[in-house]
Amino acid sequence: MKTRLILASLLLLTGCQLLPAPAPTQPAPVQPLEAEPEAVALSEPEPVATPLAIRDDAATLQAWVNYRAGMLNRINEERELLNADTAQDDVWQLKRTILQLHPDTPYLSRLRVQMQLAEQLATLPAPLAALLSWDLAFNQKLLEAESAVSALTRLNAQQHDNIDRLQKTNKELQKKIDALTQIEAQLNQPAVVQEDNNGQP
Repeated sequence: MKTRLILASLLLLTGCQLLPAPAPTQPAPVQPLEAEPEAVALSEPEPVATPLAIRDDAATLQAWVNYRAGMLNRINEERELLNADTAQDDVWQLKRTILQLHPDTPYLSRLRVQMQLAEQLATLPAPLAALLSWDLAFNQKLLEAESAVSALTRLNAQQHDNIDRLQKTNKELQKKIDALTQIEAQLNQPAVVQEDNNGQP
């Protein structure tokens, strides 16, 4: 039985060798993968600019904060835009007041606007009034400092004039002292006795 099994195995192996070799199979053409569409990054929508208004909601307050911050870098352009604006409503008036509080504005104009803003704040909603009261407080401190500097400048000029006058007086007195010293020196010199021809004094 063993021999039969061995013979059957040999026949099977010989038969496999006699079979024609299968044609080499070519690899199936690789179909290019369709490129997945790139994920389109949707840009976030730009925030809609909240228009300036006389209200106390958070968006309006943020719009006033942004206006004040942006205005500082382009003060002249903002003044021109404001002058060209024909709608002179409450918002226009408040923008004009804020612009006139800029430190580049002359002292007397800012002093006048300071009083106007104090009156305007009383009519505004409380959160907006609180926001703009910082401008009022800053301008008040700036006006006080400029007033103090002006007073010190005047005092300094007066002191300088006093010093000049005292120096002139000091020079005049020094000349008088020098003249008196010369007179005293002359008076203290011994008198020279003149002799006559006979040798007699």
